Amino acid sequence: TGIMRKIEREPNGAGIFKPGQDLVVAGTVGKNGVKAALSAKEKEISARFPEWFVKRIREQADKKLELTPEMFDACGAGEWEEISGAYEQGISFELRKIPVAQETIEICELFDLNPYRLSSGECLLMAVENGGDAVKILSEAGIPSAVIGKVEKGIARKMVGIGTTGFLERPAPDEIRKLTDAAS
Repeated sequence: TGIMRKIEREPNGAGIFKPGQDLVVAGTVGKNGVKAALSAKEKEISARFPEWFVKRIREQADKKLELTPEMFDACGAGEWEEISGAYEQGISFELRKIPVAQETIEICELFDLNPYRLSSGECLLMAVENGGDAVKILSEAGIPSAVIGKVEKGIARKMVGIGTTGFLERPAPDEIRKLTDAAS
């Protein structure tokens, strides 16, 4: 499968995930969800968007996140995980700061999906000392990224979302199941 597994090193990076670090997301959310939508609802997508845009949606969904170990080092990434990962460590972050590709937004609007609840595919969360520096390095490499929050003391995982502040629970079922379950 094209899903990026946790990098085969335990722990990732130097195993540093400590209060005060910035949380940086590298990559965009929802790619796997968009791929699933493309295969489940191709007719509807082709009817809604011009061919060149459908091609761009497909390219965006297939685009690999070219993150090298050197890049992690350059960013000063003490630790990283796929964005759904679960460290027993407190974090606070803003949902809206997580990068989303325009193509993903268009698909989500068409099918009334929440991009932040779609399977991400390649999208990594890094804990770094200086988020601004990390984002600059990633941007120069053509990788969408953003500082979304901080590592906090304790284990509460606080999320500032769309008009709400909540705590992260167990991952909800992937939003794409709205389309694929209906089809089966």
